[in-house]
Amino acid sequence: MRELTNLTDEPIQEHTILFEESEVLLTIRFFPKTEIWCFDAEYKGKAVYGLKLSVGVLHMVGQNQPFDFIVSDNSNNGVDPFKRDDFSSGRCSLFILDADEMISIRNGAEVPL
Repeated sequence: MRELTNLTDEPIQEHTILFEESEVLLTIRFFPKTEIWCFDAEYKGKAVYGLKLSVGVLHMVGQNQPFDFIVSDNSNNGVDPFKRDDFSSGRCSLFILDADEMISIRNGAEVPL
């Protein structure tokens, strides 16, 4: 599990994540009217669009990808990211997981955030 440490408070961000000798293109967006963060992810010609970032859940179940994302609420309140600075302030963290970590979580293992 790798934390994505270069997230800012910009409302639209594009990040390239090296993964298994290739790249995941991650775009995250903040929507101030609804106070949510969403993301798009592209990997090897497949893409998902507009998935809401929520605390403690695997976001790409059923997408048949070798990775997933999970959000941690570092304030331990279990609140989804809803402010523009939630990632840049450190209240929330975003992690990318590999296939083994995803399987472990699906089998009921606690998320070591």
